[in-house]
Amino acid sequence: MNRGWTRRALMCGAVAAVVAAAACGSDDAGSTGDEGNVDDLEIWVFSSSAPPVIEDDFATAFPQYDVEIVEIPIADVTQRLVVALQGGDDLPDVVQLPLRESGGLFSTGQFLDLSEELGPMEDDFAEGILVGGNGEINSFTMGPGNMGLWVNQAALAEHGLAVPENPTWDDVVAIARDLDAASGGTQYLFVQPPGTNGANMFNAFFNSRGGTWWNEDGELSVDEDLATETLEFMVDLDQEGLVYHGVWTDATYWDAIRSEEIVGWTMNFGVGSTSLQENVPEQSGQWRLVTWPTWSEGDEQRTGVFGGSLYAGLDGADNPQGARDFIMWWLEPEGLQAQSDTLGLVSYQPAAEEIDLDIEDPYFGGQNVRQELASVPYPEFHFFHWPETEAAITAAVDQAYAGDLTPDEAVAQIVAELSGL
Repeated sequence: MNRGWTRRALMCGAVAAVVAAAACGSDDAGSTGDEGNVDDLEIWVFSSSAPPVIEDDFATAFPQYDVEIVEIPIADVTQRLVVALQGGDDLPDVVQLPLRESGGLFSTGQFLDLSEELGPMEDDFAEGILVGGNGEINSFTMGPGNMGLWVNQAALAEHGLAVPENPTWDDVVAIARDLDAASGGTQYLFVQPPGTNGANMFNAFFNSRGGTWWNEDGELSVDEDLATETLEFMVDLDQEGLVYHGVWTDATYWDAIRSEEIVGWTMNFGVGSTSLQENVPEQSGQWRLVTWPTWSEGDEQRTGVFGGSLYAGLDGADNPQGARDFIMWWLEPEGLQAQSDTLGLVSYQPAAEEIDLDIEDPYFGGQNVRQELASVPYPEFHFFHWPETEAAITAAVDQAYAGDLTPDEAVAQIVAELSGL
């Protein structure tokens, strides 16, 4: 092949004051990088599925770049990048970031502005997909964490129950109550994990109603009434005894799935679909996807953000053109196919005309879960001050479920903590 690439792994330890350090920057952040070999292209990734795609597909399409892939664990990539940004050197040309880490980083102004490339394509993305800071578009979300309701329809059918087409959350709650009565309180259609996962679950429900904590300028901008109503909805379900408390990373969770104690699960594609197929292959054909229910009949269907990742170029790195070529390559047919193969969902709407997205999944009875999930976009959401925001939400939500705070007290506590940032 007419290309070059190398790959190395990199670990890093804890770095204090990560977000504050990112804002320090270097006076050289705007350097064009004319010094050195601009044909070298260094890419930091945390996804284990990324290197083969970059090595085999991108590097073949762009043989003019000598690609070096640096693999960094997801828990360390942001800290490692902050160190590089603070020093102003040893920057990668491109870095893969978790979506939740992007807001505060983009606000530092140290990333490539791709407004010229992505701006004209804005109508081809759902509202919350293009991301950036300071009025710039710095990237787009890949493998978006569109949420769905995964239902063991065979287990429901044993009680003569089924989730109707195009349900509202009131419809789903009615089914959960019927299931509770029919099973003697031993089966659950709703799941609430503890800790950070529980906070992000609440946040996904809140975002599906258009809620966010910060605006695009990083200013606190939360509809407290909407946040309270959303938390009330979730806590009321728990107080009725309709919620299973557990997290999918625990073995006991999958024991509850196998015994059909859990028969419903709100989760995104990457975790929901993949984990079901890996952990309970014997239940193939029993499960189906119900795309995110609406809050009221006739509402426009929207889901909530739970995760996702993106690639961003560094403004002070040596090869800005290579970074632009790399990021935009993911929207070419070969890149779109790679997204579909490795991440499942594709956020770029014209993809349906460029690659084959008609993929029936036998585990879900031949349902095209990727297309159905992607058809329900999530609203705009801004991940500013996210470590502090996530911590505040986690503490308040856990206290609300424990009965130590009412939902309105919990939301007031979150807002009070965030007001000081």
